[in-house]
Amino acid sequence: MKIYFVTSSEPKRREFRDFLASTSDNAAVELAILNGELDEVLDHDIDTIVTHKALGAYGDVGLPCVVEHSGLFMDALPGLPGGLGQVIWKAVGERMCQFLRPDDSRAATARSVLGYCNGRVVHLFSGETRGHVAECARGEYAFNWDQIFIPDGATQTYGEMSAEERRRTSPAHKAWTKLVSALLDEVKHGTKL
Repeated sequence: MKIYFVTSSEPKRREFRDFLASTSDNAAVELAILNGELDEVLDHDIDTIVTHKALGAYGDVGLPCVVEHSGLFMDALPGLPGGLGQVIWKAVGERMCQFLRPDDSRAATARSVLGYCNGRVVHLFSGETRGHVAECARGEYAFNWDQIFIPDGATQTYGEMSAEERRRTSPAHKAWTKLVSALLDEVKHGTKL
């Protein structure tokens, strides 16, 4: 079974390749990358964004494909910045840290959602990591809010971590693991997602 990951994002391609390199149980599922610009609806709800992207990607590719979108959800700002994190990060950068007042909780959840479209339906696979928002941006890895998110149990932002360190708590890796597991079950049992 061959599935295409459709993205124009180099950081997403790097993380996907890192996922493939770190797992050995996906031999029955061949995953390939296709470069593609996808139309993104502006919505704080990641599931809505991913469903729209997956349907658009399938319409462009005409083959079973996967798309991804991530968001940062600050407890003190219910639902925000959510699926709009990329847009907000591009507009204000590390000033996102200042969205929180001194007496606000800095707790947050990083969430990544994959949408797999087989032409009939879109299936969503989500990974989440709890953590908190740093006081200021730290690190070199410049992918949206990675420089301000510190996963629980860590002292570094994703922006300061190596690929191996990020992999341990990456919400995208969690989502990819769920997707590959579902696809392997499909292959093993001859069922269709």
